[in-house]
Amino acid sequence: MRALVIGGSGLFGKKTCLALLNDPDFERVVAFDIAPPSEVFLKGAAAHGDRFAFVRGDVSDLEQVLAAASTNAVDRIVNWAMILAKDPRPRENTKVGVVGMCNVFEAARLLGIKRVVYASSETVYGEQKDYGDREVREDDRLLPFTGSFYALAKCLAEVIASQYDELYGVKPTALRPTIGYGHGGKDPKFVRWFSEIVSLPAIGLPVHLECTGDWLFSLVKSDDVAQFARLALRAPSSPHPAYNLGGPPTSLKDVAAVVKKYIPDARITFGNEPEDCELPWKVNCDLAKQDFGFEVKPLDEAVRLHIAEARLEAGLQPLEL
Repeated sequence: MRALVIGGSGLFGKKTCLALLNDPDFERVVAFDIAPPSEVFLKGAAAHGDRFAFVRGDVSDLEQVLAAASTNAVDRIVNWAMILAKDPRPRENTKVGVVGMCNVFEAARLLGIKRVVYASSETVYGEQKDYGDREVREDDRLLPFTGSFYALAKCLAEVIASQYDELYGVKPTALRPTIGYGHGGKDPKFVRWFSEIVSLPAIGLPVHLECTGDWLFSLVKSDDVAQFARLALRAPSSPHPAYNLGGPPTSLKDVAAVVKKYIPDARITFGNEPEDCELPWKVNCDLAKQDFGFEVKPLDEAVRLHIAEARLEAGLQPLEL
């Protein structure tokens, strides 16, 4: 198997590349991104020799996507390219989130690539209050935030995917992660909070978050998202078109307690910013377990890995955890 990972420099992309490189059945893994990869990521990938390559390119340019896929003779594509921040540039958002996604499927069609795994999001469901006190499931009707380009683009991506399946036989799988966090997460602010609350204390720095820390979220570690992408890419298709990926309801204060368990002198403080959005925090992930045997890491284990990664990048010795 040979995979093209679009958005390969990002939080999910780089983890997906490493997960695939650690799977001996993937003989070549190509990261494709307009942003250069981090030195730490390149160092880890370099250990796999010529099985890995990085191609700098723009997903909104079909010719560039075609060139990267054809030159490397890939037979699978995963697309993580996205703009997560509240970016006021509608044209740029459209190029990456809509045209870019369509380019991925068009490249697969033109090159005869039958397997595409791509990023959707829990934002396609709207807010937890839309579902009451119950878990959100994949077969729920989608209710994206009408003011969110990102959420609407993810809904459109699922429409694009279903049409390429129906018309051309490209087999897609949508991944709907909840708050995907890990060292280096920056956007949107929820991801930044769950990154900084671990990454900064891990290297001895204080962290102050503007929110109260009481809001509930469903979380999924970036490493876990990458592992599900690997499992999905290995399969010729998936029994269901979309999969929720997330863990049980968790607050920032819950994460802070785990950080202090491992780093007792961690300096973590919170502000008073009121909750302005209630993303789904009760998310049912039975399909991912049923079809692929997938479960997210327990919070303690995820925080331990996060601390170790932050210290490694800073050149610090591992903590005795």
